[in-house]
Amino acid sequence: MNKKLLLLIALFASCLLQACHSNTDNQDNDDTAATTSQDTSKNSDIRIGGDDVKFITDMAEACLIEIKIGNMAKQKGSDKRVKNFGAMMVKDLTKGRQRLDSLAKLKKITLPDSISWNNQGPVNQLAQKTGKDFDRAYLEKMSADYRNAIAQFEHTANYAYDPQIKAFANRHLMTVKRHLDLIDAINSTLK
Repeated sequence: MNKKLLLLIALFASCLLQACHSNTDNQDNDDTAATTSQDTSKNSDIRIGGDDVKFITDMAEACLIEIKIGNMAKQKGSDKRVKNFGAMMVKDLTKGRQRLDSLAKLKKITLPDSISWNNQGPVNQLAQKTGKDFDRAYLEKMSADYRNAIAQFEHTANYAYDPQIKAFANRHLMTVKRHLDLIDAINSTLK
């Protein structure tokens, strides 16, 4: 009798643990899930949407990527404009990452500190290029990345749940557009 009772309790406990684990997995995978964090500036709870968190973490990783390839452009670029643009990107995106770090800290969002495996491949491919091939590939990558970033900034500026994240996207959207204009200008004159 005791063995049956113990077996029944163990079975019940494993079902309970599985149900709890299943619920946390569903919350983690839901992009629209909201997390609650403490806004230390106003000492009140704020719900942050999953899209807001994704925007902040995606942009933080994008900064790491653009800093890395900006340094490549400074070293490997054959055109002076590409080298100068790479240096400007390193400077601007280092500042941008610092602003994201501050916002993420306020919102208690953990940011990536390295480039993900998925994004490392294109960076490695770019590193293999030299001379004018590098210049063209760098500007093409930057153009694609910045067009994607503009879409993300516009979406967040319009639809972010958190007002500070919305304001951040709105405030920096023009800078992202200005960078794309520079990329397009350099790219159009590159021989």
